Amino acid sequence: MLSVRQLEVRYGGYLALADVSLEVDAGEVACLLGANGSGKSSLRNAVSGLVRPAAGTVIYDGEPITEVPTYQLLGRGLAHVLERRRLFPYMTVQENLLLGAYLPALRGERAEAQERVYALFPVLRDRSKQLASTLSGGEQQMVAIARALMARPRFLMLDEPFLGLAPRLVLAIAETIQRINPEGVTVLFTEQNIQQSLSITHRGYILESGRMALAGTRAE
Repeated sequence: MLSVRQLEVRYGGYLALADVSLEVDAGEVACLLGANGSGKSSLRNAVSGLVRPAAGTVIYDGEPITEVPTYQLLGRGLAHVLERRRLFPYMTVQENLLLGAYLPALRGERAEAQERVYALFPVLRDRSKQLASTLSGGEQQMVAIARALMARPRFLMLDEPFLGLAPRLVLAIAETIQRINPEGVTVLFTEQNIQQSLSITHRGYILESGRMALAGTRAE
C-alpha cells in the first residue's frame, strides 16, 4: 500500500534522509523506530507531503504521490497524526473531532463516525464539551487519533503515539491500533519504545542518522 523508494530529504545543506526505502503492505501494522534526529519525522512528513523530497519516490496505493499536495491526500484515504497532537486548544473535543470529517464526502457520515470513535475511546464522550486544552496528555492523544479516524482513513500514520503516556494509556493506544487494523486500516507509526512497538506490529524498520539500519518482520 505504501512504497518509499530511495528517499532523500534535505533541509538546506543538512541531509536528513539518504537512500531510504520501505514497504507497508495493505492490512499491516508497521513501526518506524529510531532515536531523536534519526529521520523518522522527515520520512513521515515526506509521505504526507509536508516536506518535498530532494530525490526518490513515494508510491501510495499504486500511484506516485510525491507531487500531490497534502490537502488532497486525506481524500485518498491517507491520514497523518502529527507530533505534539496539534489540536485546536480552545475548541471542544467534539469540535476537534468534527473537523476530522470536514471533506464534503464525509459530512453525511459524521454522526456515525463520531459514535465509532467514542466506542474506541469512551472517555472522549464524557469529555466532549471540554476544551481540548483542559485534557490530560493521554486524552489529547486520544482526540488526535480519533480526529484522524473521523476521516475514515485506509492508511493511518502516527507520530510516537506512546510518548510521555502512563503505562495504562500506552496499553489503551496499543489496543486501539490492534482494533482498527482488522477493520481495514493499515498503520505506520514511529516510536522509540521498541518492545511495546514490536509487540503489536507485523514488521519494523530502524533508522539511524538518516539511513535505514535494519528492516524485517517482528520475529526477525
